[in-house]
Amino acid sequence: MKKLYPLKFRPILKSRVWGGPRIVKEYGREAEEGADASHIGESWDLCDMPDCESIVENGFLEGNDIADILETYLGDLVGDKVFEYYGLQFPLLVKILDIDGAISLQVHPNDEIAAERYDAYGKEEVWYVLDAKKDACVYMGFRRDVSVAEFYEKCKNGTAIELLNVFHPKKGDCFIVKPGTVHAASGGILLSEIQEPSDLTFRLYDWGRELNPATAREMHLEEAIDCINYNKFDVENCYIKGVKDNRHIYEGEHFNITNIALSDTYHIYTDNFKSCIAYICTEGEALIQVVNEKGNEIYPLKRGEIILIPATMSDFFVSPKAVGTNLLEVSFPEHHEEDLYVDPSVAASCGDEDCDCDEADCDDDECDCGHGHHHGHHHHECGCGHHH
Repeated sequence: MKKLYPLKFRPILKSRVWGGPRIVKEYGREAEEGADASHIGESWDLCDMPDCESIVENGFLEGNDIADILETYLGDLVGDKVFEYYGLQFPLLVKILDIDGAISLQVHPNDEIAAERYDAYGKEEVWYVLDAKKDACVYMGFRRDVSVAEFYEKCKNGTAIELLNVFHPKKGDCFIVKPGTVHAASGGILLSEIQEPSDLTFRLYDWGRELNPATAREMHLEEAIDCINYNKFDVENCYIKGVKDNRHIYEGEHFNITNIALSDTYHIYTDNFKSCIAYICTEGEALIQVVNEKGNEIYPLKRGEIILIPATMSDFFVSPKAVGTNLLEVSFPEHHEEDLYVDPSVAASCGDEDCDCDEADCDDDECDCGHGHHHGHHHHECGCGHHH
């Protein structure tokens, strides 16, 4: 089997009512035939979703989608521990958003709710602001603790935005959008969005568009009411202003993000990661240099592009081709399967006098001991075949 190499993908453009022209104009991308190029809201640049899978555009794997490559190369692509945890699901979705109008006030569920109700992953995401107009706004989390009844009423009467923090974003700002965080944005913002592989979004309020039959989209307020975090938003830990230097932006359960202000050549030691690495060029242009038996192989990475470094690739170099080049480096933490319901210090017995099992890993369906059955554990195996 041939060795893997840095993979680049064809962007998948999606028109949205709130989208604008910048993804097509500034990144030189082509909208599909029949799509409105002036309202492209999203470019899905790395994805493994039903009916929306990234296609490789370079090297001998050109024309193959990421699901096929993962099925062939398994842990060699994503990393052994990552593959053990996620199976045949590429664990990342990366987009560029052009929010020219206003996206709906929305919320995403966590992994537990998503798995139980929708047989899917939850949606934790990070927004990195690529550019923003002067009047742009990000509405993120509640300004204070609120009640369910108060929020529900304000969604119904169109005043819910009054409860949210309002930020005027600038280039380089980052927002950590944890599941349960109510959020929206408007007024001209280009974003890089890094998230779990999920498209679960609940619309709570749509700026009055929901009242017009011509513009109405499905709303999910009742469905989402118990997915929401009603506590005051953690501004200190979830809003990072003007990231320009070399620093960790986010270290979470699903992915880690580091900002690299690329002023010199970096030697990247792949053994330090134990996973694949995605690089997103937010500004300028970078060169990925791989030294192997063929000599030096150079892979350019222009503004707005993404490249995926497979886990089994040898060390490589990243260097700037333009002044002011900036990259986001995305990798995956190691997951360790652990039964949260079993205390290793307790003898192997479930403790239910009516249950005749003698082990903590009780398989008795009639036993309600709550030990060892894995119900509700977020690493359970659901119908989709993926570990959540």
